[in-house]
Amino acid sequence: MGTKRQDIRTLSKRHPKLETLMNRVDKESLIRQHRLQKKDKAPGIDMVTKEVYQENLNENIDDLMHRLKSFSYKPQPVRRVEIDKGNGKKRPLGIPVYEDRLFQGAMADILSDVYEPRFLDCSYGFRPNRKAHDAIKVINAMTITTGTNTPLTLSAKRAIGAFELPASSTSRMILAKVISSPTFSASN
Repeated sequence: MGTKRQDIRTLSKRHPKLETLMNRVDKESLIRQHRLQKKDKAPGIDMVTKEVYQENLNENIDDLMHRLKSFSYKPQPVRRVEIDKGNGKKRPLGIPVYEDRLFQGAMADILSDVYEPRFLDCSYGFRPNRKAHDAIKVINAMTITTGTNTPLTLSAKRAIGAFELPASSTSRMILAKVISSPTFSASN
């Protein structure tokens, strides 16, 4: 992990609220995301693949950076497809355009660096190098050492349904608690 990313983690530990993080997206972070992209991924509505983007990588990244810094960047619509679930049903899948993937990846890294130091060690959901099986191992170990054997049942469908608010307002509300930016104000 680079020092810029470590700086974000340090700031997040020290301060309850951080200033705008857009300045943390730079050419280096976008090129890193480009390298991380799989070359066989389906293209978005613009049909740009990793190989096509690579042909003029520096110019493409410079253009994307200019649009991001001037706030003229606009995410493109997501291409919708349906994939078979294997049981005769289909599930919708959204495929973003290539540049949106790069920006989303860079922002995901930054947000991970902001929130990771704030999570409790007993938190396992959607965290780097942690998975559901790790949580199960901890619960099993606690059950054995404490002698507790009360089963806990959770309906994921019911739990997720409890949080069905418009994604943009929910995301903004969560981000606004930690990041001070006009982007997350109530009026947006």
